[in-house]
Amino acid sequence: MPEGTLGIGTEDEARATLEGSGYVAMWPFLETSLEECLDEFSRSWHLLGGHGVSSPQRLVELTVASACKRRRPYWMALAVAWLIRMAPLPYFDARLVSDLLKLAAEAEVLPAELRVQARAALADAGK
Repeated sequence: MPEGTLGIGTEDEARATLEGSGYVAMWPFLETSLEECLDEFSRSWHLLGGHGVSSPQRLVELTVASACKRRRPYWMALAVAWLIRMAPLPYFDARLVSDLLKLAAEAEVLPAELRVQARAALADAGK
């Protein structure tokens, strides 16, 4: 930032100070694959667990939900990719995944193609 504080954002989004950004420190994990991240969380859960989150799967759900609800285009787009992978998996909360896919399907901040993919995943999950 001009005054020397650390800022976050991408070229197509406004930059903000870390404090005022609403940034969630777990979001960078969305830049890896869901499977890789879940595997890493599961292997390290004995170090991560016990902090009010019941399982690695729940940590993934919370991370994806926060990215979708904040509607920051970059992070939300990454979260949608994970949601599409999460939808058929039995160890994720089907209702939460469905609700987040609905949110993504209607999110104007996302490219039309991603909204279509979210709708398709939602339809597949309903079968």
